[in-house]
Amino acid sequence: MKQTLFIKQLSEYFVVYLPLNKKCSKNTIASYADGFVAFFQFYKEEKNTEHYRIEYTDITLQSVDEFVLWMQNKKKYSAASQKQRISALSSFLKYASRREMRALRAFNAVSQTQTPKIPRTYFSHFSLEEIKIMLNSPKCTGKSGYRDVTLLSLLYDSGARAQELCDILIGDINLAKTSCVRLHGKGNKARKIPISSDVAKLIKKYLDEREKSFTLNRNEPLFSSQRSDKITTACIRNLVSNYVADSKEKRPDLFNEKGYSPHSFRHSKSLHMLEAGVPLIYIRNFLGHESVQTTEIYLRISQNSVAKILGERKIENPIPKVEAHPVSEKGNLPDFLKNAR
Repeated sequence: MKQTLFIKQLSEYFVVYLPLNKKCSKNTIASYADGFVAFFQFYKEEKNTEHYRIEYTDITLQSVDEFVLWMQNKKKYSAASQKQRISALSSFLKYASRREMRALRAFNAVSQTQTPKIPRTYFSHFSLEEIKIMLNSPKCTGKSGYRDVTLLSLLYDSGARAQELCDILIGDINLAKTSCVRLHGKGNKARKIPISSDVAKLIKKYLDEREKSFTLNRNEPLFSSQRSDKITTACIRNLVSNYVADSKEKRPDLFNEKGYSPHSFRHSKSLHMLEAGVPLIYIRNFLGHESVQTTEIYLRISQNSVAKILGERKIENPIPKVEAHPVSEKGNLPDFLKNAR
């Protein structure tokens, strides 16, 4: 299949420049890849043009404006999502414009594009009662049911970002007396997070169900899609959306905020910890936040202290009880984008 110069240089950008020259983390590269997945989808749906036929000359101020309107009106992307996708396109064209003059005009077009301002918003979160309802919504039957309840419970219990949850391998789980999970966060930085005994039991039961079908190894993703691929953030967003809708149907008086997402679990966990009296400094470490203030290095507490403080605080546990020992959307995309995601 003949490819345009645009696609050839985009491939070099994802395969060589971002991981090797810029040493970007996998999460950063995946975020850029999501931007181009949307861009290619726009060209296919609105201009009947496959990705491998896109030229630099196709990227004009008008076409980029149309792309923004498509994201707003048809895809209903948030202002932040629109900016992220335009930023991904702009970053690549800046790289390409240093190597190909035809890319310079496209870069200038993207640079002039107006995207909506990101409003200061109140982040949606769940009350403790809503979390209990959500986590008891999945039916614990079959591999899929155990996966969903385990995924949502770990999402809340660990305060993990959606991408961090996708990246968890079976070997990152330590089911010991004090169970924990290793999360791979932004900037390729890993942290160990203690998990409750109830979540540990859920994970064990879920892995037992999976092992009925095939032998597991520690390098496999902890959570997989129905096609046995590594689960994606889009899949997690769909799961959260479906279970919020299901829970809202059961309790119409609850779940009244807008824009629930996987990140709402993270916000909820941090707020519930704060309400339980956990000092903010421990919460910051638990969530894996980094400070730009050099002096704050003296405030950082070891992860062992985080585990200790969580064990001492009496935080009500909404995780469903289980017995200890009970009997992509990828579509037609170039390979370098599939691998980047």
